[in-house]
Amino acid sequence: RGACQIAPSWPCVFARKAPSQVSPAAVRRSPITMNNANEEFVACRQVQGNPYQPPHDRGGKEETYFGAFLPEQFVVPHRLRSKPTELIETVNDWHFAMINDQPRNRFYQTLLREVITPDSVVLEIGAGSGLLSIMAAKAGAKKVIAIEANREMATLATQIIAANGMSDRIEVINRMSTDVHLHDLSAVPTILVSEILGTLLLGESALHYVQDARARLVTPGAAILPKLGTQYVTLIESEEVHRITAVCSWEDIDLRHFNALQDTTSLVFTKQYGFRFSSCPHRFLSGKLPVLKIDFACAQTETAFPEEQRVRFQATATGQAHAVLASWDVSDGARKEVMSTHPDDTIDNFPRDMQWGQALQLLEDSEGLHQPQPTPLMVTAGEWLVLVIRYARDGVNFQCQVEREGAAGAAMEHDGARGAQWSGQQPAAAAQLRPGGAGGAGQKAPAVAGNAQFERDFPPLG
Repeated sequence: RGACQIAPSWPCVFARKAPSQVSPAAVRRSPITMNNANEEFVACRQVQGNPYQPPHDRGGKEETYFGAFLPEQFVVPHRLRSKPTELIETVNDWHFAMINDQPRNRFYQTLLREVITPDSVVLEIGAGSGLLSIMAAKAGAKKVIAIEANREMATLATQIIAANGMSDRIEVINRMSTDVHLHDLSAVPTILVSEILGTLLLGESALHYVQDARARLVTPGAAILPKLGTQYVTLIESEEVHRITAVCSWEDIDLRHFNALQDTTSLVFTKQYGFRFSSCPHRFLSGKLPVLKIDFACAQTETAFPEEQRVRFQATATGQAHAVLASWDVSDGARKEVMSTHPDDTIDNFPRDMQWGQALQLLEDSEGLHQPQPTPLMVTAGEWLVLVIRYARDGVNFQCQVEREGAAGAAMEHDGARGAQWSGQQPAAAAQLRPGGAGGAGQKAPAVAGNAQFERDFPPLG
C-alpha cells in the first residue's frame, strides 16, 4: 500500500495499498498491470494534486474483468470471471495479509472499545470486508454505517455482516465517502474510524478523506480513530540492499558504468524489491526522524505539510548511508495504543510486512549530484547532517536528500526537529536538478515528435 512510480519523474500512489514499479499510488505493493488509460489517469491525478482513489466504479467506465488477457486455454474459476482485475489484484496483494494482521485488529478493537457507548453511532470509511464495522457493533455501538466504494467489496461486506448476525445494526453504503451526504445517513455519527493507510502514512490520501468526512458527515467533536499519525525516516546501511541496487564488477570486468542509471530519486516499497526488510542484514545510522506529524482530528490538507522541510540531526553510527527507510505509526490521542510499521516493530508480524512493509529511497552524496556516477554518502557518528524532505502536492509521496551541515544548499535556518518550512517557489537548488529546470546537469531534453529525447552519452568515470 503506498507510492508507486509510473515513470521516473512521476511519483504516484497506488498501493498498499498499492505501489508498484509500473508505478506509486497512495498505497503498498507489488506491480499492478495498468493500461495506457490508467497511466494517464494517475499521471493527471498527480499534476492536479487529486487524492488517491481506491478500486471502484468510475462513472460506468468499462472495466477489465479478471482473466480477460489470460491465454484462452487457461482455466478461470467462475467466481472470478465477473470481477474486475484491479479488485482481484489488490485483494490478493494485501487484503488477506491485512485481515490476518492480528495486532492491527486488536489495535482497532481497543480504540473502538475505549470510546463506544450505547448511544454511539460509528461511521467507517473504506470499510472493505466490514471487519472494523463488526468490531464497532460488537463493542456496543447503537448504529454503524460502513461506506465502501467498490461494488463487489460492498456486496461481500454485506454478506459477511449478515453471516455474523449484524445486519440490523450495520448499514453498508456503496459509494465514495466524498459522494455521500449527511442526509444519506440514517443517523449522525459520533465516531469516525478508518484504516486507509498506505506503505506511506498518507499513501492512500487518509487525511483528505478523513478531513472531508470530519467536516460533513459526523457531529462536531466526533472521536476520530486513529487520532495521531507520524511519518518517520531513518538512515540505513545495508550491503544486501546495495548488492541489488548497484554493481561494481564481476571477476575482472568493470561494470561501474551501469550505476549511472541507479535511481536515487524515488521511494520504492520493500515489497517491490521482493524482500522483507527485517530479514535483511542492516544497521541504523540515525534515529527515527519524524518528518510529518498529523492530528487527524483537526489537520487540514492545505497546511499539513510544506513543499520542503529541513531537519537537522546527528548520525548515530559511522558507515555508508545506502538509503533512507520510511515507516510510520498511528495511535490514540494519548499514544497509549500505537500501531507501527518500523521493522523493529514488525519483526514478528509477517502479515504487516506483506501488506504495508516499509519504503526505501537510495541515497548518494548531494555534493556529487553532477558527477557521472552516484557518489557514496559516508557519515560519521556524531556528525551533524540536514535531512531535506520534499513533498508531492497532495502530501501522499515525498523525497529525501541528506546534506552535510554548512554545505551549499544546507546553510539554512532550522528550528529543532521540525526544520525550516518552505512555501511558495521551490528552492533554486532543487530547481537546478529538476528535469527541465535551469540548465546544466539533470536537464531533460525537449520532446520531439511525441517521443522523449534522452541523453545517451555516459561520461567517463574519470
